[in-house]
Order: sequence, then structure tokens, then C-alpha cells
Amino acid sequence: MLLLVLFTTIYRYAMDINQVFIRDIDISSVGHKRYLSSYGRVLNGVIDSVSKVGLINPVLIKRNTSNTMYTTVCGYQRILAFQELGLKSIAARIVVGLTDVELLLMSLHDNLFSRGFHDIEKAIILKNFQEIGYINKRLLTDIAPLLRIPQNEKLVERYISLLQLEKEVVDSVAKQELELEKAFLLIPLEDSERDCVYNLLYKETRTNVNEAKETLRNLLDLKLIKQTAIPELFMTKEIRDILQDKRRNKRQKGESLYRLIKHMRYPTISRKEAEFAQSIKELGLDNSIRINHAPFFEKDEVQITIKFSDEKNLKNHLERVLSHLRAGSIKNILPEQG
Repeated sequence: MLLLVLFTTIYRYAMDINQVFIRDIDISSVGHKRYLSSYGRVLNGVIDSVSKVGLINPVLIKRNTSNTMYTTVCGYQRILAFQELGLKSIAARIVVGLTDVELLLMSLHDNLFSRGFHDIEKAIILKNFQEIGYINKRLLTDIAPLLRIPQNEKLVERYISLLQLEKEVVDSVAKQELELEKAFLLIPLEDSERDCVYNLLYKETRTNVNEAKETLRNLLDLKLIKQTAIPELFMTKEIRDILQDKRRNKRQKGESLYRLIKHMRYPTISRKEAEFAQSIKELGLDNSIRINHAPFFEKDEVQITIKFSDEKNLKNHLERVLSHLRAGSIKNILPEQG
């Protein structure tokens, strides 16, 4: 229903198509992207389309009240493509009498159904509506569902905060090189910390999201415990040795860094985990039998999980476990009894 009203509004206020000089359309001032969300898009496809078949849909623009220039509402990429091709004018509908809310909704729906949005563009859209007076409640109820963002106030705030990150980070999110959850982790950090974490934990090494969360949490704990800034923590010899090791790929470096920082934060637990892992390795069990200790060794128990396909398979696995039990080697993995 909202979409129908919007397009009815377009034709009520902008029936005529005009040829407008590219030079008269503002594409460089501070506020020229007031209604736009495009970020990091490559023009090649648009340029190729325009050069082959011309302009299929006229762009939508409005005249500025302060000067004779026009502001783009819909079609920014098409305008840039025309400029790149050296074309002097473009077919445009000039809208008048519409509010900023109507123009933003127009731009939103135009792109929503033509190309969709990546995460940085979603952040820009939320920010644009916020700047014209949308309170968080309206962002949650009216805009977030259109962008397929869960109606969670903290999540919406995180999206908007992405735009405060360094350009390199924002570009990386836009290109889907950096996972959104990892980018969110950078937001609360100080500038020097953010730059260090991004370069050393996200660029030079590779971890999954859960490892990144735990590593950053441990780094922040170490910062308080040791009264040492995060960039200085990364200067330890052990960490530098991992980062400079050319024999390891990024994933291997990430795993090593994750384990080392965890050991730095929890040395006693890390030692116990290493001993536990060695004891399991000495049993020579395959991946069908998994033995796990309680989190942080908080309980005096271990859990054995057996994966089997039939009764015979189960019997063989149980016999292997029982043979270790009879030999007394199982006791090496059991918690020490106080």
C-alpha cells in the first residue's frame, strides 16, 4: 500500500520528463547524497548498459531551494555513468512539493526492488532517516523491516555506528570481506585499538566470529589486568613470532593467536586444556569418539560422545573405550579428585 502511494505521488508531482544538463546536478557538495544510499558500487555494469541500450528509466531529481542546482533522489549511478561517458544531459523527472520523508521513501523503494542493499547501505539508510527526525521507534517499526534487519534497538544503533569506523573497515564490510559481526566488535574500541585489532586480528590472521569475540574479550581483560594498551599487548615476542611466521597461512596464524591470547588470560586453564588434549591424543581414538571436559574445568566430570551407524559399530567403539578403561589409561583424562 505504501509503495502504491509513493508512485502515485511521483506521477502526481512529476509527470513530465525533462532533459537536464549533468552540470546542473549536484554530485559533489557535502549534502548531495541526502536521499541516496549507494556505497562502493562499481559503475562498469551501469556504464555498459547505458552505452548499449541508453537510459531505460529517467532519473528522479529535485531543485535546490538555495541555488539553481538539482539534488538526486533516484538514479545517482546512472548520472555518474552519463558523466563518465561524456554525455551532457540526462532524462529526468523533477519532483516538487514532496517532503524529505517522501523523497527518502521513494529512494528506498526504488533501490529496494531494483538491486537491494549491502550492510553499509542499510546503515546509510537508517542514518538518513535518523537525520530527518525519525526516532528509534520509527526506525524499528517502519524502516528496519524493509531492510530485513531484526527489530532490535541495539542492533539498529550498531548499524548506524558502522559509519563511524575507518573507511578501510567500512569498505571491507561493503565488499563482504569483513563479517558484519566482526565489524560490530570494533565499534566500542578506541581509535588506536581499533586500528591494531583490525590489522592484526582481521587482516593478517583469520578467525571465525566466536574466536574473534573471545580473543577481543580476553585482550580487553588483559588490558585491565596488566594496565597495558592493546597495541602494546600485540608487541610481545610470542605474538610477533606468530604474525611473522611465513610457514603458516592466515587461518593457522589466527588459531595460534587465539590460543596464545587465551593462555595469556587464563594460564592455569590453558595448561590444563593442553594436558587434557595430550591425554586424549595418547588414547588414539578416532573422530567417532569425542571426550570433552566441563567448561573451564568447573565440574569434576568428562563427557564421552560416540557417533555410530549401527549396533556393530557401537559395540566396536564401546570395546575400545572399555579396553582403555581396563588398562587404566582413562584415569589420565579424569579430573583430579580432591
